[in-house]
Amino acid sequence: MAESNGDRDSRMDRIEREHEEFRADLKQLLIAQVIQKDQIDQLLKVTQEQTRQLEAEASERRSKDGSLQERTSALDARVDKLVIAIGELVSRMPARG
Repeated sequence: MAESNGDRDSRMDRIEREHEEFRADLKQLLIAQVIQKDQIDQLLKVTQEQTRQLEAEASERRSKDGSLQERTSALDARVDKLVIAIGELVSRMPARG
């Protein structure tokens, strides 16, 4: 069966419509991809900033912990000296008896 001009024109119109729809869908996908990339970039920036903040907080905590350890060590040394001094004083006291 031979295809009539009207059938062929109708088929060509349908193919052109489908082609245009395909191009429109492709354009929408490209736009969505750009939007998604922008969102990923924004998320990456936020994540990097949060990481910097967490690292700064951790560094500050380590610094405070180090300072606290230094003060604790200094206090421990003073207590040790006091205990030694008290021990010497007690050893010099005359025995009661």
